[in-house]
Amino acid sequence: MSGTNDAAANLDADVIVVGGGIAGLTAAVLLVEAGQRVQVLEARAEPGGRVRCVRDPQTQVYLADLGPTWVWPAFQPIVAHWMQRLGLPSVAQFDTGQVIVETARDAPPMRTHLPGQEGSVRIIGGPQAIVDALAARLPQGVVRLNACVSAIEALPNHIRVELDGSRGSTGRTYSAGKVIVAVPPRVALQTITWRPALPNDLAAALARLATWMAPHAKIVGFYENAFWRSKGLSGRIMSRVGPLVEVHDHSGPDGAPAALFGFVGWPHAVRAELGDTLADHVVAQLGRCFGPAAPAPLDVQIQDWAGDPLVCSPADLRDPGGHPDVGPAIVRALHFEGKVCFAAAEVAAQSPGLIEGALAAGEHGARLVRPT
Repeated sequence: MSGTNDAAANLDADVIVVGGGIAGLTAAVLLVEAGQRVQVLEARAEPGGRVRCVRDPQTQVYLADLGPTWVWPAFQPIVAHWMQRLGLPSVAQFDTGQVIVETARDAPPMRTHLPGQEGSVRIIGGPQAIVDALAARLPQGVVRLNACVSAIEALPNHIRVELDGSRGSTGRTYSAGKVIVAVPPRVALQTITWRPALPNDLAAALARLATWMAPHAKIVGFYENAFWRSKGLSGRIMSRVGPLVEVHDHSGPDGAPAALFGFVGWPHAVRAELGDTLADHVVAQLGRCFGPAAPAPLDVQIQDWAGDPLVCSPADLRDPGGHPDVGPAIVRALHFEGKVCFAAAEVAAQSPGLIEGALAAGEHGARLVRPT
């Protein structure tokens, strides 16, 4: 028994978590609480994965989301649990007033009443508040940033994880008894070399899990004030013209900062060709929908997730971009003799791809690798 303990002590960690998004951080927090030595390897310069926010350039205070926005705690018990545990207040999505509907380029936008999304709320501080609260519960040094994993090797008694020295990492290696892979499954297949290769049935199942948000682009427009509210409008736009197919109020709880967010419906190839001029098309559409008397946004921020190789794989660009289906049980099992599991939001057995799915996947991954 002492020899086994000595071997474990020589490893860098009991568990390595690849990916520091919500799923990876959730798993890390639960494992640290269970007394495990954990190392989180995050390829980006900050944790969060697909959680990304706009901050005030002077104060660094959160302003808006460029990644996921909504949660539905009334229907998502895991979200409700973690919001309570982390002490995260929320505000209902503002949806009071008429909706602007744009059906054709040669037809004027119409104003009508449409049902909203029942139960949708926004966490104060956005999903970034989840990331910050989880990261704050981890001891210093647990999360290593700019650590892009390039290879995972299953050895007889442990797992060896290599970093990509060409992407800002030192190229060093880590060893652990077990590994949780908490990056999008298709990205794990595309960017990580597996030794030995993943079993064919597992690789095929992971490849079928579309990465939520991967082919999409999101914009946030900031205004001096939420003028649409005083005009009896919800800020919501539904359009078949574009570039935005969907727009919603994204203002702070008291209406400030005043903002709208929207999803770009034009394909990534079109967005890439337009480049920086995409913002001009967005501004033109907002003016068209709200009318010539409406103010133009003070600033427009665009996040095109399709251009991020840590999120979007070539397969994701070929998919229509809907929510992933619940995958088969094999994607939620242990592999390589109980040493490796996958725990990105897409592998979750409920709400795959959403924040609820990320929390669920992180919990499940921690349960799988935690000592019994």
